[in-house]
Amino acid sequence: MEKIKKGIKILKEEGVIKFIKELLNFFLTKFNQIFSRIFRKFIIKQIKEFNKDSIEDVFDFSYNLFLGVIRPIQLEDEFKQLLEIFKNLQPKVILEIGTANGGTLFCFCKLAPEDATIISIDLPGGPFGGGYPEWKIPIYQAFAKPGQKLYLLREDSHKQETLEKLKQILNDKQIDFLFIDGDHTYQGVKQDFEMYSPLVKEGGVIAFHDISDIVETDVVKVPKFWKEIKHYFNHQEIKQGGYGIGIIFK
Repeated sequence: MEKIKKGIKILKEEGVIKFIKELLNFFLTKFNQIFSRIFRKFIIKQIKEFNKDSIEDVFDFSYNLFLGVIRPIQLEDEFKQLLEIFKNLQPKVILEIGTANGGTLFCFCKLAPEDATIISIDLPGGPFGGGYPEWKIPIYQAFAKPGQKLYLLREDSHKQETLEKLKQILNDKQIDFLFIDGDHTYQGVKQDFEMYSPLVKEGGVIAFHDISDIVETDVVKVPKFWKEIKHYFNHQEIKQGGYGIGIIFK
């Protein structure tokens, strides 16, 4: 019903061409999901056989694997610069808020140390690209190297219970790298930062996706929040005319 309402709204406000493009994109997405589900075992086999560790190879694999089944929702040049920082940091404990298509999680797993702990929190049915289907869970679990521990928390990052589950996993360890790419509302991104940044160790990194003004809307307010906090920290911005990534060096 929500999809129908959205289609009618696009047709009324943006015209027939935009409506047709959205309709084609919808059917293409559904087609990809059906075939990816059918060939899930093949996809998992491809992932497990992948053993390269260069940023170029890791990103290209995630981007091109089987109909874009785990394609990162990132601008290539921006994300590769973040991966350079990530790889140089050699983080042992990684937290990602917003799993979505799984591409960023794949890159983090493959570029992290062999004994890293990686946690990814994603809200089922989330309005910002979240809510991956349950059939993709085995695909995401295949990302981890043999010595790594990977936890997929299908939870609301804003709930206290989710924070408590994370603390149990961490077992008093601190986070080396935090990637915030979940709720894009002002209150949502603010709450993710306030809840999880205290768990990041001194010398750790906190990264935000979608800090560029071009992505800001009445709902998406990451750029507004980023502008308010960045000057309080040693920070860096990666902008290549796309979504933008903001980085805080704690």
